[in-house]
Amino acid sequence: MALKVNLDALVERSDFAETDNEVDVSGNISTISAVELSKKGYLGTNLRKPDFQRETNNWSPAQIVTFIKSFLEGDLIPSIILWNSKSHVFVIDGGHRISALRAWIEDDYGDGVISRKFYDQVIPAEQSKMAEKCRRAVKLAVGAYAELEKILEDPENQDEEKVKHARNLGRRAIQVQWVVGNAGVAETSFFKINTQGTPLDKIEEKVLRHRRKPAAIAARSIVRAGSGHKYWSGFEELQTNKIEKQAKTVFELLFEPDLQTPIKTLDLPLGGTVSPVSSLGLLMDLIAVTSSNEIALEDQDPDIDGNATCAALADCRRVLSRITGNDKGSLGLHPAIYFYNEKGKHSIHLFLGIVDLLSRKIRHNDKNFFRKFTTGRKQIEKFLIENKPMIQQLISKVYSTKRVGAVSNIFEYLVSITSKREAIDTDEIFKIAGLKDAVIASIGESSSNNFSEGAKSETFLSSALKKSVNCPICEGAIDTQKSASYDHVKPKRDNGGGAPSNCQITHPYCNQSIKQ
Repeated sequence: MALKVNLDALVERSDFAETDNEVDVSGNISTISAVELSKKGYLGTNLRKPDFQRETNNWSPAQIVTFIKSFLEGDLIPSIILWNSKSHVFVIDGGHRISALRAWIEDDYGDGVISRKFYDQVIPAEQSKMAEKCRRAVKLAVGAYAELEKILEDPENQDEEKVKHARNLGRRAIQVQWVVGNAGVAETSFFKINTQGTPLDKIEEKVLRHRRKPAAIAARSIVRAGSGHKYWSGFEELQTNKIEKQAKTVFELLFEPDLQTPIKTLDLPLGGTVSPVSSLGLLMDLIAVTSSNEIALEDQDPDIDGNATCAALADCRRVLSRITGNDKGSLGLHPAIYFYNEKGKHSIHLFLGIVDLLSRKIRHNDKNFFRKFTTGRKQIEKFLIENKPMIQQLISKVYSTKRVGAVSNIFEYLVSITSKREAIDTDEIFKIAGLKDAVIASIGESSSNNFSEGAKSETFLSSALKKSVNCPICEGAIDTQKSASYDHVKPKRDNGGGAPSNCQITHPYCNQSIKQ
C-alpha cells in the first residue's frame, strides 16, 4: 500500500454538540479562494471538521500535487460542502481538498508548525519522511505558495510556468455548496455523502458511528499516543490526563520502535506498523479482547465522564504488560517468533489470537496456564519458527471472522500438549482450526534476480533467531530490548553475590514467578 501524507492537523476538529444549533445562513460564500484559507482569511481560522470526520491522511504526494496543479490551472474540481453554525464553519465533504490547499499555503504537509503543535511536537519518522517528499514534489510541479506570492513582485527572469501559476493564484477558487439545517441534518448529510462514491472505510465508519463509546475513544487515544485531536477533551482534567498517559504507555508497548523494512533487527514492535486506519482496526479489536467487562461495542453506553475509557485502557495495558515489558509477570514474548511471519510481515490474526487467549486466562486468574506455557515454551517456539509458512497458510484458509478464535484455540492446544512433553500433531491443529486436512501448497522460489524486501527480512530473521539469547529457566528466546530480567543464579537469600558470574538473564515471569 502506498504511503500517504498526514494532513489531519490542517483543519481543526470541533464537536457539533459544543456549537449553537441555530444555523446562520447569512453571508454564505459561493466560492473559496486560497487567500480565504490562509491565516489572513475568515475560513483559515474559522473552518472546522466535525469530530466524527475521518482522519485526513488518505492522499499520496502525487494526489496532492495533482490537486494543487488542477486548482491553479482551473481544472474542474468538485464542490466543497459546508455547514454553517454560529460558532464555526464545518466541512461536511471535501476535507482532503481543503487540507491540501492549506498544507500548501502553510508549507505544512504533516511536519510544520501547525502539525507539530497538534501532535505535541512529536512527529513520527515516517510522517516526516512523507511530508518532505510531498513538499519537494509540490515545489517541483507548481512551486511553493510563498514562492508564487513573491514572483509577482518581480516576474522578470522567472520561470514562465511559475509566473503563470502565480498570476492564477488570486483568481482561482473552489465552488461551495451549503447544508441547510441543524447539527442533526449536517451529521446525516455527512454519513449519506460518505457512504456513496468513495465510501468510508468500514473501520472508520464503525469508529465514527460509535465515537462516544469507550472502546472508540480509547482506540483513537492510542493511535496517536495521546496526542492529536483530543476526542476525550469533554471529560474532567483528571480523566483527560489519565487517558493521555495510559494511551501513550499502550502506544509505546505496541508500536515502538518504528518498523523498518527490510528487517535488520530483532527489536520489532508488538503491533506492527503504525497506520491510522489499519492500526485503528487493530486497536478496536485489541480493546475488545482485553476488556474485562466483555461488552460488545454496539452494546456499550456512551462514556459521559471518562471512567469507562480509562478502564478500557487499563485493561489493555494490563494484558500487554504480561506479553512484553519488564513487569514481574511479563512473559516477554518475542515478537519475531510469535507475531511475524517468515518474511517479516506482522500478522494481526496471530497477535490478536494470542492476546485473546492470554486475556481470558488473566481474567480467570488461571495461574496454572502460565506455568504450563513456561514448561512447554521451548517446544512451542521451535514449532512456531519452523512452521511459519504453514501457520500463515492455515490462517488464510480459515474464514476471516473466525481467524482470531482459531489462533487462540491452536495456541491453547500448543500449551496443553507441550506442557505434557508430548509431540505436536499438525493434523490436530488443522482440526482445531476447523479445516478438514493439512494440505499446504508449496511456495515457489522467486524468478527475479533481485532480492525482495521479504527475502532480505527472511534471511535476517532466520539467521538472527538462531543466535537469540535464551532464558536459562524455560529455554525460550528473550527479547533483550524489551523484556530482560537480571537474576541471581544463587539467590540473595542464600548469600548469592552481585558478581557477573552469579548473574543470568531471564524472562521477568520466569525470574519472579517460576524460580520463586
